[in-house]
Amino acid sequence: VICISEVDSNQNEFIFGMAEVSLQPPDPARTSPPFVVPTKLKKVFSFVYGAPDPSPYISNVLVTNDFRGKGYSRVLMSACEGIARSWGYESAYLHVDADARSGAAAQGLYRNLGYQPVIDNTYNDKFTWMGIDAVNRGLYIVDGVALLFLKKNL
Repeated sequence: VICISEVDSNQNEFIFGMAEVSLQPPDPARTSPPFVVPTKLKKVFSFVYGAPDPSPYISNVLVTNDFRGKGYSRVLMSACEGIARSWGYESAYLHVDADARSGAAAQGLYRNLGYQPVIDNTYNDKFTWMGIDAVNRGLYIVDGVALLFLKKNL
């Protein structure tokens, strides 16, 4: 977990941004679990279920309202990507809210940073009724929520 904070004149620290980078199997139909799973165990699960080995997965990129629009999300993303590179990886994955309103800012950030949709035709065959544009955006339904699954080559 990466945090950005500010210290005021009274030496009180205030955290106003955070992001997380972890190793997760790059699965468009799942987000990272809400608990810690050892990497060795993730590799075993990946092998058993025929999934790719865990890769850097960025999640929980958050900046408080008062600090939005000042470039801190880019700083957090750069830090996460730097950590992924330091681990020896050449790509990173993430999910983002697919809604055109509530997810617009995050979608724009990731698009501007070079993230591209991950398209899994086997999975997306279930959702062709939504239209080819939705499928080609990397749209997935994860636990009943519409999310885009994106990847960046670092």
